[in-house]
Amino acid sequence: MNENKPAKAPERFIRLLRKAMDGNKDELSLRQVARNADISPAYLSLLLKGERGVPSNDAIVQLERVLNIPDGELFKSAGRPNDQALEFFRKEEAGPIVRELATMPKSQLPDVLKMIERFVKKQRRLVRK
Repeated sequence: MNENKPAKAPERFIRLLRKAMDGNKDELSLRQVARNADISPAYLSLLLKGERGVPSNDAIVQLERVLNIPDGELFKSAGRPNDQALEFFRKEEAGPIVRELATMPKSQLPDVLKMIERFVKKQRRLVRK
C-alpha cells in the first residue's frame, strides 16, 4: 500500500521557526506558542519535526506575531507570497511589472528593490501632505 505523506515544509522555514522558538524572550512553551498562534500543539510539533507542510497564511502571520519574527520572514523562508503579495498579483498592472522583473539578472534585483522602496516611501510622503 502506498502512503501519501504530506509535503514537508522547507528546511529554511523549519530552521527559522525553531530559532525563533528557542530564542523567544517570553520563554513560551510549544503549547503556549501553538495556543497563541491558534494552531494545535500536535501540528506545531510535527511541523518542527519536518513531518508537515507549510501552514496557512493566517497561521504564518500568527506565528510571526507570537514569536516576534519580522513581518514576511516566515513567508519568505516558506517560499510563499503573503496576502499583500497575493493582492498585488491580482491587480491588472502586476503582470507587466512581474514580466519585466523576471527578465532581470538576479544580481540586479536588490538594486531594483531599493529603488522601489525609495519610490514607495516618497509616494507615501506625498500622499500625507
